[in-house]
Amino acid sequence: MKQIIKKFIPVIVFEWRANIRDWRGLMSDTATQRSRFAKYHSRPNSTGRGQIETQIMFHTHQIEKGLSHENFRPGFGKGVLKAMATLLTRLQQTGDDAANTFVYQQAISALHEYVKRHHDIDYDLTYMRNMFPDDLWNAICNTDVKLAGVLTLGRTDKVNNRHVDFKTLAECRYAIREYTDQPVTKEELDEAVDISMKTPSVCNRQATRIYEILNPQTIQTLLDIQGGYRGYPTPPALVLVTSDIRAFMNHMERNEPFVDGGLFSMSLLYALEYVGLAACPLNAMFSRKQDEQTRKILNIPDYELPVMYIAIGHYPEHARVCQSQRYPAQYITTTID
Repeated sequence: MKQIIKKFIPVIVFEWRANIRDWRGLMSDTATQRSRFAKYHSRPNSTGRGQIETQIMFHTHQIEKGLSHENFRPGFGKGVLKAMATLLTRLQQTGDDAANTFVYQQAISALHEYVKRHHDIDYDLTYMRNMFPDDLWNAICNTDVKLAGVLTLGRTDKVNNRHVDFKTLAECRYAIREYTDQPVTKEELDEAVDISMKTPSVCNRQATRIYEILNPQTIQTLLDIQGGYRGYPTPPALVLVTSDIRAFMNHMERNEPFVDGGLFSMSLLYALEYVGLAACPLNAMFSRKQDEQTRKILNIPDYELPVMYIAIGHYPEHARVCQSQRYPAQYITTTID
């Protein structure tokens, strides 16, 4: 019967119905997704353990970044410390086992490194001591857990990157935020992008697009708009990864631009490590204003979605990096027998 009906109804009518159905699906599924995100994402007043841990990890990383600065600024992060005192107390209230969790121990470790770094230069930490209750302060001062802090990498550690196995390459990759003044060439970037082209994409549609920015003024303008790279020198190169929405075919693929773009970005980070370039991934979670400003500078068409930036440069002789310890693999793994 359907085939008979199709003979008498113009194709354009079926296409119109399909478009309406897809649009309705997009509105409905997006609303469900928005509702789920609004319900569960971490807010300043969240009381659930997962949301509290998220904020603690965010601040732990801020402390590590401050400790890793080449030009260390004593007394940094007072607002972060105050937030940590509140959040760790709130985490303790979620259960008797809170103090044994990875996130709690990592935060205490980062705070311990903060105290140690300041004690080493005889810097007065009265302001910090007054923020924390006695039990937390004692835990910070007396912990022997090494889950946070700073590592020092040498340029010579990277000279054989083209010859190491993948496990070594992956485990020794760190985000580097400060570089030498040596320019990064288009040829160096192109080699890394070329290696990354084997990244899988949905039905091999290859939606990822790459913007290589080498002009220092343009780089700094873009990073000022992005807002998450303050306090560091302008990197010699900046890459923006975007995804072409035209490569996707229905509302079920609405998240695929970020999936494919994220896969390509990770491949690119490994490729940069392989060719001997230091790099740091940076978010491109723009407000509408930031999006419009960035599009105008780089002439990005409306049908492309920004996915992420990568700051790139040559390794300094010695680089201080955040430890950024990861969960044990079993923590994130669920096995279905």
